[in-house]
Amino acid sequence: MMTDNLNNPFWQYSLAHYGRPEVAECCLSYQDNHGANVNLLLFLCWLGCCGQRVEPEQMEQASSLIEEWDLHAVQKIRSIRRFFSSSQQASSEIVESLQRAELMAEQIVQNILYNWWSEQSPHTSNEPRAALQATNLNTYLATLGCRPVTDDSPLL
Repeated sequence: MMTDNLNNPFWQYSLAHYGRPEVAECCLSYQDNHGANVNLLLFLCWLGCCGQRVEPEQMEQASSLIEEWDLHAVQKIRSIRRFFSSSQQASSEIVESLQRAELMAEQIVQNILYNWWSEQSPHTSNEPRAALQATNLNTYLATLGCRPVTDDSPLL
């Protein structure tokens, strides 16, 4: 069953979490410096916050599941938005329209992840939420060759 974006608790979590101090900068640093997918970072944080652990195989499935949308929609719109943002010929209305289009594409990616996860058999754990978030994030970050998150990471 497909859930629309307005009823997607992962999307609501992402909006709130991304708006916290330093979270956006941290996510964008992983994206720009290591090729991380911000939606996956947020997804892994959300699952940890929900008391659920992501196994490496599930991480690979999630990444593969959103790859097409990420490559053909999110990244292309982001690239165009960044080009227009740096151009003196572009109006702020164009940049704002591109930002909205990028956000809508990211909502679709998050919906794909949420709907996929709702069909999984999650591994619920009694571990502290921050520990689960770190475990989930580190499963992904290891695939990117990144150091593990530290206890003071804004993502936790």
